Amino acid sequence: MRLGELRGLIRKTKGSPYVNVYPFPGTDKGFRLVLQKTPLLEELERVYPGGKAVETGLEFNVETGMLKSTAYDEHIGLTSEQKAAAFESTTVAAQSPAADDDDLLDLGPVPVRGVSLVTKADDDDLLV
Repeated sequence: MRLGELRGLIRKTKGSPYVNVYPFPGTDKGFRLVLQKTPLLEELERVYPGGKAVETGLEFNVETGMLKSTAYDEHIGLTSEQKAAAFESTTVAAQSPAADDDDLLDLGPVPVRGVSLVTKADDDDLLV
């Protein structure tokens, strides 16, 4: 797809564009990266200099917002079924309202090293 057409479709899409990434070699495990339109459009201009007519090798589905590269798809070597399965059961579990982030990160007593205790405040120490 040419850069000008790609940029126009990205602007036209209702939601946010996204790419599916499969960073774990030899598996069908993947994740979806949702992109912001403006930074994506700027990065496309930087990566594909030469104007609207330059060929990008990318495909964009304006209905779903999916941006993909056929070269990347061929490189990862997964079948369409494997790629679809990577995203079938991807749900984010909601955290219970009673859970507190401080309770999840209990490091116990943390020693402080290299710091001396200030016993008396001195205004001269505050001047830099």
